[in-house]
Amino acid sequence: MKIVEYDSKHGVLKLIPESSDDIWLLSLVIKPGDLVRGRTFREVRFGERGSGRSSRIPMVLTIRVENVDFQPFSTRLRVRGVVVEGPEKFGVKGKHHTITVDVGQEITIIKEGGWPRQLLEKLEKSRFRSKVIVVAVDYDEYAIGVVQEQGLRIVVEEALRLPGKDDPSRSEKLVQTTTTIAKRVLDIAKRESIGSVIVVGPGFVKEYVVEKLKELDGLKIVVDTVSVGGVAGIHEAIRRGVVRRVLAELELAEVIELVGEFEKLIVKEPERVAYGIDDVEYALEQGAVEKLVLLDELLHSPDPAMRERVDKMLKMADRISSKIYLVGREHPAYLKIKGLGGVFAILRYPLPRNTLSQQP
Repeated sequence: MKIVEYDSKHGVLKLIPESSDDIWLLSLVIKPGDLVRGRTFREVRFGERGSGRSSRIPMVLTIRVENVDFQPFSTRLRVRGVVVEGPEKFGVKGKHHTITVDVGQEITIIKEGGWPRQLLEKLEKSRFRSKVIVVAVDYDEYAIGVVQEQGLRIVVEEALRLPGKDDPSRSEKLVQTTTTIAKRVLDIAKRESIGSVIVVGPGFVKEYVVEKLKELDGLKIVVDTVSVGGVAGIHEAIRRGVVRRVLAELELAEVIELVGEFEKLIVKEPERVAYGIDDVEYALEQGAVEKLVLLDELLHSPDPAMRERVDKMLKMADRISSKIYLVGREHPAYLKIKGLGGVFAILRYPLPRNTLSQQP
C-alpha cells in the first residue's frame, strides 16, 4: 500500500493499493458513513430530459459509503454509496454510484471522526507485506499454496501416481513429475512476484523438487519435514511455524498460534481469555484485552446495530492499545474463530468468570 498523503486534522487519507491483499485490507477499512473519492466512469444521457444518446464519462466523484463488496483474493473492490461531490453539469449529486477500486488506482478515504491508530498502523505495515509459496509433496500427492495476509490460497492440488519401487520407469517418472511441480511453482512466483518458496514433505520426493527449483531459478528456498503431502501438509507447515519463520511479519501464522494459546488458556487459566461479542466487549471496557482476534465479516454485518457495536469495540481496543487481528473467511483458523462467536481475546490479567456472560 502506498500512502500518498495523510491529513490527520481532517481525517483524509490518500493512498494507492498495490496488491490484492491491499484491496482486501481496504474492504475492512472502508465502512458505511465514510467518504470515498476516486476517478470513475458514469453513464450520462444527453439531450432534453436525458432522451438522447448516452455515454460513459470519466469524472471524479465523492460518495458517502453505504456498502462495500469484495471477493476474496480478487484485485477489485466495489464501493457503493450516494454522491456528495461531483461535476455540477452532470447532475450526479444525491444519486447512487459505485466506485470500483483496482490495484494501482489512487483513492481518497475520509473518516470524519478521525482514523483509529490501529487502522493507520495496519495500512502502514501493509507497505512491507510479502507472500510465500508453500509446496507439500509426498509419494501420493502434492499441493501448491500461496500464503498471504488474507489467508491460504490453494493454487494446485493433484495426485502423483508414481510407479512402484520395482518399476523401471519410476526414476524417469519421478524426474518428470518433480520438474512439472517446479515449473508450476516458478510460474506462480513470476506471476505474483513472490521470491520465496517453502518445500515440505515426509520423504525424499521434496528433495527432488528442491533440486529442480535450484536448477531452474534463484528463488529463496526453505526445506522442512511434515508428516504428509498435499493440502494437509501445507496446513501442518503453517501450524508448526515453518511459514512464520519465513514471513515473521505475516499475521496468518500468528493468528493460528493465538488460537492455540486460547485453547490452552481456556483449560488451564480460563480467566485469561474472553470470547463472543458480550464477553469481549466487557473485557475491553475493563481495559483487560491484550490481543483481539476478530472475523472481518463482522465489520460488514448486515445488522447496523452489530456493525456499530463492532466499530465501538475496535475503538476501545485502539484506546487501550490492544493488538488487533482481522481474520478473513479463507484463513485456516476461520471455522474455529467462527465457533467462538467470531471474536476472542487474550487478556492482560485475569477477569473472574462470574463477571462474564459465558461460561467455559
